Amino acid sequence: MNKPNPAARKFFAMAVAGLAVLGMAGCSTPAADSTPTSAAAKNPVKVDSNGRPILTDDYSKQVAAAAGVEVDTTKFKKTAPYNIAAIVQGPTNGWGTTFDAVMKDEFTKSGKVGNLMYVPWNFQTDNQVKGVEDAIAAHVDAIMLTSLSRAGLVSAVERATAAGIPVITCMAGVQSTAYTAEVSRNIPQMGFSSADAIAQQLHGTGKVVMLNGIAGADAAEFWKSGAEAAFKQYPGITIVSQQYADWSAAKAMDVMRTVIAQHPDANAVWVGGLEMGPSVIQAYKEAGMTVPLIGGTNPTNGFLRLAIQDKLKFNVSPFPPAAAKECVDTVFKVLNGQKVAKYTDVIDTMKGVAPYSQADASKWYEPAFNDDYIGPKVASDAVYLAAGFGKK
Repeated sequence: MNKPNPAARKFFAMAVAGLAVLGMAGCSTPAADSTPTSAAAKNPVKVDSNGRPILTDDYSKQVAAAAGVEVDTTKFKKTAPYNIAAIVQGPTNGWGTTFDAVMKDEFTKSGKVGNLMYVPWNFQTDNQVKGVEDAIAAHVDAIMLTSLSRAGLVSAVERATAAGIPVITCMAGVQSTAYTAEVSRNIPQMGFSSADAIAQQLHGTGKVVMLNGIAGADAAEFWKSGAEAAFKQYPGITIVSQQYADWSAAKAMDVMRTVIAQHPDANAVWVGGLEMGPSVIQAYKEAGMTVPLIGGTNPTNGFLRLAIQDKLKFNVSPFPPAAAKECVDTVFKVLNGQKVAKYTDVIDTMKGVAPYSQADASKWYEPAFNDDYIGPKVASDAVYLAAGFGKK
């Protein structure tokens, strides 16, 4: 996601923009995001019962602790219409605009919402903290939160919980157990799966460039740590350059020009946030060079368009703003007093979230929409066109 004013941003998070939500019914296979079976992995990461890597960062540990936990929401049961606070990223880029379009469509067509308090964060944690405080003062029935900072929103979420308001975090959570339910993507595993796939395609040997988002931002750092854990399995993989480009197309172009000049023999580029992907492609084309293998997270419609057009090889792990549909559904379940999972990874509940390669590019590319759109599509074309995703 292109995120303005890097100093003010602490996460996209969840890219970025993830931050990776969201409602098509159906399931991806449990093996998605799984660790490799390739003999090239000399130091393979341990896996869980679903074959997914067991990573040791703080985010992964929190997800593991919440796995399998059910939450009794009987005390939150209310009668519609509901008053709900949606404290989210806002339409600052394609990811946020797609998320908002899906979220608002789901709330509207449900007929269950009397008042929606909408608070976009504008990349300021203080805006979200104030939004939570305002929601508490308004005695809303529930808060749906896409957190800008896992650490920065802890106290606010704890205050909301103490006030008896359920908090459902959506595609970006908090560093606490005080939330009611989290619907997201396992962000470190996204970095791991996309990096592991390109390492396997390189047969465990090659030179790799890593292009990250905003230094210190939650999504950027967890995608990066997951990717590094994958590459460490392969002694033959060398990271020849690792740079931050702030999820900015312009900065990514400048960075890649320098990287290409210094490392013209790189075999692959891993990108933590593929809103920077078109810049990577253009930089190689500008230099008159063949675009190498690309891996990364959060593929945009623009990246897929160019990959199809130029017949590029890639491996990506989606961070779907369409998960908003799953989050809204969870909010309604909580307010209906139904049991919900403490943590839901949308890779298990949605189509179009599992990692994929160039073989499936045409399946997920939407030719009717512009480059800023991010799939998968879970609403009617009219919803996305009204949000500004039509081609000019």
